[in-house]
Amino acid sequence: MAGALLSALLGVVPGAASQQRRPLVVLGPEASGRSALLFRAALLASGVAAAPASVMFLAPRPLQRLPCAGGLDAVAMQRIQFLYPPSSQLLFQVLANLQQTSCPILVVVDGLEEYLKSCPGPSVAAQLVALLLDTVNHFSQKLSRVSSACQLLVSMKSPGEAGEDGGHFSTVERYFQAQMWLHPEAEESVGPASHGATKVVRAHLSQPGSQDREWLLRFEPEGQMKISPLPCKSEDSRGAAAQNDTPAEAEAQQIYQLHPWGHTSLSWDIMPGLLRD
Repeated sequence: MAGALLSALLGVVPGAASQQRRPLVVLGPEASGRSALLFRAALLASGVAAAPASVMFLAPRPLQRLPCAGGLDAVAMQRIQFLYPPSSQLLFQVLANLQQTSCPILVVVDGLEEYLKSCPGPSVAAQLVALLLDTVNHFSQKLSRVSSACQLLVSMKSPGEAGEDGGHFSTVERYFQAQMWLHPEAEESVGPASHGATKVVRAHLSQPGSQDREWLLRFEPEGQMKISPLPCKSEDSRGAAAQNDTPAEAEAQQIYQLHPWGHTSLSWDIMPGLLRD
């Protein structure tokens, strides 16, 4: 079931051709693990991409902590290009240059709401989102020669969170029909108080043509992240078949298990810092 979550992050559409991807927006409040999920998807994609394809990770500012070299695949890390344009104007420039030089299989934009807030108006914000989609479509056309495609994965704060303008979400909602909402649950204590508590987050996926799905994400104090499926309300009437992954999801699960940085019990030094986003 962890493969179903990862296949959604990577835009895999069950039953569709491998060249088709579905852009996804991850929404959640502070400390809901948005950056952690996006970074996890970037690592997975960079580890399985055929050269010279790579992964592009864009954010308004650098990640607070990078993973330790001994805990991650060095080759996969090298194939992730981190860029930190601080404003929407510079992001426009980066995207224009990307179309001339790169061909990634995954474009990640963490903290999209900060770029939209720096746009001079709603029309410019809509143009920025449209340019992101056009850029990814351009990469997919180039990758179609090798029966692949490029995915767009972005994150935003939940509408209304800390004064976030709901208009920004309306701009994104028109273009991103696949949405994953993160809902922090009550923390779980794990041993002595000095060890900290496990952060628990419920992830709810909604996308056209598919039943909604949910997972429980546990971020442990030492950096482990564990994924557990949650039953949907309508699953009981669908029978045992609802418990099985589709072929596309099963393939993602197989890839997920092949790489040491993709295990469901993975320890990352970066994870605690990413939970602030």
